[in-house]
Amino acid sequence: MTATVINSLAFSSLLILVVTGLAIIYGLRGVMNFAHGALYMVGAYLGYTLSLATDFWVAFVSVPIILALIGIPIEFGVFRPLRNISPTNMALLTFGGALIISDVILSIYGGAPRTAPVPQLLEGTVDLFGQSYPIYRLFVIAVGFIFSIALFLWLRFSRVGMYIRAVSEDRQTSAMVGINADRIGALVVCLGTGCAGLAGVLAGPYISVFPAMGQTMVVTALIIVVLGGVGSIGGAILTAVIYGFVTIIGTQYAPEIAAVVPYLVAFIILAVLPRGLGRSRTT
Repeated sequence: MTATVINSLAFSSLLILVVTGLAIIYGLRGVMNFAHGALYMVGAYLGYTLSLATDFWVAFVSVPIILALIGIPIEFGVFRPLRNISPTNMALLTFGGALIISDVILSIYGGAPRTAPVPQLLEGTVDLFGQSYPIYRLFVIAVGFIFSIALFLWLRFSRVGMYIRAVSEDRQTSAMVGINADRIGALVVCLGTGCAGLAGVLAGPYISVFPAMGQTMVVTALIIVVLGGVGSIGGAILTAVIYGFVTIIGTQYAPEIAAVVPYLVAFIILAVLPRGLGRSRTT
């Protein structure tokens, strides 16, 4: 049972990083970015490449920064100039972008799954309650939950966090009191893409890296964001943990229906709470 709990927490931590970036962009920009999974995939491949060429820790630090910088052309080249197009058209545009990115990755790396090496410091296992468990997965759990706490504190107590919450609630009123909504929007997009990059780096030694991983992850992330309350950071994090536990437990104890169980849970949550678990857009 201990192994199941820890496996669930490790998977949940990975989900938290992906869905947080997706939710925070939607909360401020109102864009359901279907290319977010592709950015997660790019982060995984960059992490894999840099880990082989240099070191995992170089990849761990540099890939989120690279992905955050990629957020700049996304913000200024796509989200900002096309802010007035319909949400459906924006969703189709980002979906097309995801397909293009996937094809580029496939042409460069091929379709064979790859696994990034585990850093020497995190190799091996540790005994927990009489069972051995990989140290690297404990590291993934630590990163995910430290990130969650740090993000919560930043959004709640920092001046920039206050600006982000204000703009997500009422963009026009925020502008009237002197908050630069466009600057905050660019920061949030970079933060969201950086989160995808961090998740991708962590996924390399944890799961295999393959061209379709972005498509698989973005479907899961979209479900979690909707269940958490679209745009709600707290709701997304809580739902990611629930989804992670349901998926791992279902895979272990009911593999024949494991693929259906998360959707059943999603149906129950939305039937009881149509707006999802979260109550506001960036909390």
